[in-house]
Amino acid sequence: MRVENQPSGGAHFVVELPLRKEQAISKTRPRFWHASCLISFTVDSHPTSILNTAAASHAMSYAPSYQFAEQTLTELLELPGLDERAGKDTAVLGPLNRTVEQAARQAWRSGSPADDREADAARTFSQRILYRLNRLRLYWFDSPSVYINERSRVLLDLQDRLEQPWQRWLAARVVLDERETTHPLAAIHSWVARDLESVDTSIYRFFAQEVDIDGYKRLLQIGSLNGLVEASQLSRTLGGAAGDVQCMLTRILFEEYGGGRPQRKHSAYFAAMLEQLGLSTEPEAYFDCVPWEVLAAINQAFYLAENKRFFVRFCGAFTYTEVSTPISFRGFAAAARRLGLSNGRDDYWTLHIREDERHGRWMVDEVARPMLERFPRWSSDLLLGYAQQRLIEADAAAATLRACQNVMRREAVA
Repeated sequence: MRVENQPSGGAHFVVELPLRKEQAISKTRPRFWHASCLISFTVDSHPTSILNTAAASHAMSYAPSYQFAEQTLTELLELPGLDERAGKDTAVLGPLNRTVEQAARQAWRSGSPADDREADAARTFSQRILYRLNRLRLYWFDSPSVYINERSRVLLDLQDRLEQPWQRWLAARVVLDERETTHPLAAIHSWVARDLESVDTSIYRFFAQEVDIDGYKRLLQIGSLNGLVEASQLSRTLGGAAGDVQCMLTRILFEEYGGGRPQRKHSAYFAAMLEQLGLSTEPEAYFDCVPWEVLAAINQAFYLAENKRFFVRFCGAFTYTEVSTPISFRGFAAAARRLGLSNGRDDYWTLHIREDERHGRWMVDEVARPMLERFPRWSSDLLLGYAQQRLIEADAAAATLRACQNVMRREAVA
């Protein structure tokens, strides 16, 4: 790799990868010289220029080295024979590996203050890379070449090196009380009773009473990353031996997917909100404005759903999500009504409040309780999933609030 300074104050990155002349690794930006491929792109004085869409929220904290590593990964994802090439030539993954190791050290170190920009940038990079790897578990109706390395051992190792320090950091933040693990069913009922009525008043008040149209648009942009492919991770947990628990999870997924009717799928309601405000309905269109805390919530769902040893923990996490959604969405619903964007009857927010009140009861009575009763030795896993999800979603909600407030401040200055 070489870095060439630009007159604009930015930098031009060039990395040479082994590649046969006739093979391209991207639909854009490939250059070919004999037996190598030169990935080449410029990062100007605005560090977001190499990303697919504007990412103003990362402009001050997302270092060029992280941008370069992420761009390298997107190219490598479609490189034929990635594992074989990486085994023969360490230069293929060398710069990316070094950046991953650096991010893993910096992102999740203990004692990092809340305003640690270095740690924040490393967390952003880590969660963006994990998302790019996790998304290969779903089908996006695009070229089959996009998935050529979905079973790559190299990429799996890369994912492990990013996930493990993050999961250790997360585990240290949630410690279960002995009384809760001794009486897990009582603990779940107590937590659910609390979370059915518990809401961060500052977040609720901001959206219900203060957010303007620009802040509300940012809310939808951030939410679209998950809202347009809603419940997809749930689908990854449904195979296997038949049982009452999986039947209930399947029933919830069936409702999330509109009973098989595209126009009734929950994501269709989210798309309608985007269209109403002239925003893109393409999945991932606003990826670059999504805070790392929101990406972490999505990646956690993949982490639990894709690892069957965490199925019980997934049940706990999904129980919290379904229980807490109605109270957390009420502020968003109030904002839509106040801004004249909803009649309060058949929009996305209202639909979720109504249906997830039912789904929350189902998760407690037909999933969490049976799992605790039948498999008492795994009860701490279910409690841990619930408690961790509560923390993760609180982080994501706070980050979304800050992002919406920042947009409003910039618009006010402009």
